[in-house]
Amino acid sequence: MREFYTQQQMRFDEPAASRAVTSALNDPGLAQIYLIFRGQELAGYFTLTFCFSLEFHGSFGLLDELYLREPYRRQKLGKAVVAFAEDLCRKAGIEALRLEVGRENQPAQSLYRTAGFKEDERNLMTKWL
Repeated sequence: MREFYTQQQMRFDEPAASRAVTSALNDPGLAQIYLIFRGQELAGYFTLTFCFSLEFHGSFGLLDELYLREPYRRQKLGKAVVAFAEDLCRKAGIEALRLEVGRENQPAQSLYRTAGFKEDERNLMTKWL
């Protein structure tokens, strides 16, 4: 996570991240964390979380984090991960999968558009409490 957050210039709070990961590992109905391997090498990870929204008629999946280390990019791993996350959602009866991507992250945006994701007409806004 630290590597991913550093690359994306996001704030990384290790104690808070540790608590969040522990919560996810203790409750798979809240979130699921997957490590991505290429052979014996750790290539990255992704997190699929589960949310509820009237707009999406109940539960929806959030591909919360997808990180591939630099040597493993552009090898179709991202495409495989997105397909795997979609399959997990379908098996759980979830009909919508959402994600966030940095405005400057053109390679990731291309991956997601190719996989069928479309930009929403509304901006996502956040307030830390």
